[in-house]
Amino acid sequence: MTTKAISALAVVLLAAAAFHQQLAAPARAAYITCPAVLQDMTPCLPFLQGGDRSPSAGCCAGVRSLYEAADTIAERRATCECLKTAYLQVQAQLSAAQALPGDCGLSLPYIITPDIDCNTIE
Repeated sequence: MTTKAISALAVVLLAAAAFHQQLAAPARAAYITCPAVLQDMTPCLPFLQGGDRSPSAGCCAGVRSLYEAADTIAERRATCECLKTAYLQVQAQLSAAQALPGDCGLSLPYIITPDIDCNTIE
């Protein structure tokens, strides 16, 4: 996977992770891994890098899958950290990353940014 691909995935996943902030649950060890996060987000690369005008059905399925998997504070924070790391490595269009959750039918209570403090996600 290219560095651009990893970065683009990070932005998308960050959005999904933050959305789970509203669904606070008792903290437990995070089981979500960065490779799993990036795998869910791979179909979103063409959209995040500006090649597609809208996310594909596969992209939105990955975003929803990640959203459903990150059901604890620890998992949402771990997902956020994975996305931030990937974003720092690959160039993605921030506007596409910010639009992705809404384009896939999800609503986030915050704005996606590459410098979000993942420890504030609940």
